[in-house]
Amino acid sequence: MPSNTAAWIKAPKERFQVEEAPYTSPGAKEIIVKTAAVAINPLEYKIQDYNPPVGGNEIKYPTILGSDLAGTVVELGSAVSKWKVGDRVMAHTFGAVIGKPAQAAFQEHVVLADWLPTPVPDDIALDKAVVLPLACDTATAGLFLQLGLDVSGLGNGRSAGEVLLLWGGSSSVGCVAIQMARAAGYEVFATASPRNHEFCRSLGATQVYDYGKSDVEAEILTALKGKKVVGALDCIADNEKTVPALGRILTEVEGKKKIVAVLQPGEIDGVEVQRVSIPDLFRSEHYDQVHAWLASALKDGVLRCKPDPIIIGKGLESIQEGIDTLRKGVSAAKVVVKLE
Repeated sequence: MPSNTAAWIKAPKERFQVEEAPYTSPGAKEIIVKTAAVAINPLEYKIQDYNPPVGGNEIKYPTILGSDLAGTVVELGSAVSKWKVGDRVMAHTFGAVIGKPAQAAFQEHVVLADWLPTPVPDDIALDKAVVLPLACDTATAGLFLQLGLDVSGLGNGRSAGEVLLLWGGSSSVGCVAIQMARAAGYEVFATASPRNHEFCRSLGATQVYDYGKSDVEAEILTALKGKKVVGALDCIADNEKTVPALGRILTEVEGKKKIVAVLQPGEIDGVEVQRVSIPDLFRSEHYDQVHAWLASALKDGVLRCKPDPIIIGKGLESIQEGIDTLRKGVSAAKVVVKLE
């Protein structure tokens, strides 16, 4: 049986330690992926710093974290037919959340349900593709499941005639959400720092606004005159700043009065507010629909692997450095660690 190694977190608030881990054989409808690259997300340093419950569950230690991986299929369960050994894939994993460390990303060999991954074209490096999985699922849940954007519009070239408000256009979720919403036929009015305006436009944002300007809300309201809004996706979810700002805008314009945020939003009078719910996405038909589009969009170059990765070292020993780097803050980039 192959060996396995993981970056373990053994107790709340401890640093990662690289040690041996069990190699778990796949179930009938599971595959084993040899990890080539992982991306670091804010949740990982928040777990290390604060030990919060995740998905309503307490983390059980010792455990393995990691949500974003890209790699190569090395073993198939007995009932798997959609993959073959050697396939290149990317996936959003959640092993620590469900108490199954074998299904978390920060290790050499990861167990995945066969419906979970997305194929990665041969011309896309795995350390670039790995910026996408969690961001794609977050954007999919927020846009199509919760805000109700028309998933059937993906890639068909028609205009939906509505505008999506998006706060945090250069974030990892924002980069994907801009591309998805535009592919589905929606205009996107996004916010970003001035240095990232052209970047957001290159991804498809119709208008980009400087969130730091005192009159940014007035600018957006002026631009929205005569337009209908499909709601707002808040990729920052600051209950003192971004959520109230979006709430004030939505109360003044035509369209859906709803904000979906990447963290739990506060209440806003006259506006429905929700946190992004990925578990609900997994239980919906939208997952297969959007992931089918993701596969073709990557292959055709319609979906770009953005933001760009910042490669922090090689090997599981670099996981802690990657988390420390993200904790300090990055802009229009995603921290990635290569494993091979």
